Amino acid sequence: MIPQRVTLLTLGVADLPAARAFYARLGWVEHRDSQPGVAFFQLNGQVLALFGRADLAADQGRPGAMLGSGALTLAQNFATEAEVDAAYAAALAAGGTALKAPAAVFWGGYSGYWADADGHVWEVARNPFWPLAADGSLTLPGDAETLAEAELTPETETAIADLLSRCFAGFDGRSYHQIRHGWRHLIREDGRIAAHVAVQLRAVRLGDRLLTVGALAEVATDPSCRGRGLAGQLVQAALQRLRTTQACHALLFGTAALYAATGFRPVRNPMIWADMQGARTGAIRQERAESLMVLTLTGEPWDEGATLDLLGPLF
Repeated sequence: MIPQRVTLLTLGVADLPAARAFYARLGWVEHRDSQPGVAFFQLNGQVLALFGRADLAADQGRPGAMLGSGALTLAQNFATEAEVDAAYAAALAAGGTALKAPAAVFWGGYSGYWADADGHVWEVARNPFWPLAADGSLTLPGDAETLAEAELTPETETAIADLLSRCFAGFDGRSYHQIRHGWRHLIREDGRIAAHVAVQLRAVRLGDRLLTVGALAEVATDPSCRGRGLAGQLVQAALQRLRTTQACHALLFGTAALYAATGFRPVRNPMIWADMQGARTGAIRQERAESLMVLTLTGEPWDEGATLDLLGPLF
């Protein structure tokens, strides 16, 4: 299976120094990994590269091939029409070629086009149906979005807290135990968070074995959005990412039917954990699990008779 992502966009250019100078005039800053023969620019979760056209053809295994431009359009979305106009004007001031001045378009947005010195076409646009995140990144409405904990903006964290307060009692603003997670999976709709799953990558001890597991927590769907499979979509996104980590099992506490449908099974291991109600370390608890579910991600067996030491709080 090929992952559904693009990590690097490479533009073949006729004159690399001239192309570098053009993008510098746009105000773009090259990454320190740039080299004399290639320029790198960090984007939102992607990298743009400028590479000599002849060198690119040779790198593709077809030296001497004629590489055209313009068949691929690169797009930048903005929050307002004024920002679109400003970006278009900045591109022309830097030496870009005007193709189509920004204007209202038939589908309800606002869009314009310009080209760089090699004919690579850029679109600048506002799409009112695709709201941007605070950092300018774009996730299609209804699609799963992944955010590392360090990437949470105050606005996103507040929106998550609001969702959890509508779904659960006792979460008090951030998470059940007021602890940080590793990353979040979100679905946004109509400018709000419709569904959420938090994930921790953590070490636990199962009997004598020290294991790395993925702990799913705070699986929540806005009451007005339930029945559409959003939580199941996010659980699948979490499992897909966990399969790329060192985790050998995924664990969660819950009884919802979607967990069994996803492949989780209930287990009743004896458990040890630290009680952290109220964001304070309390007593060490030892009880048999009542709502623990596990899904094996690798060939590592799960021993249902062994004591599960969470090496910290519940999740």
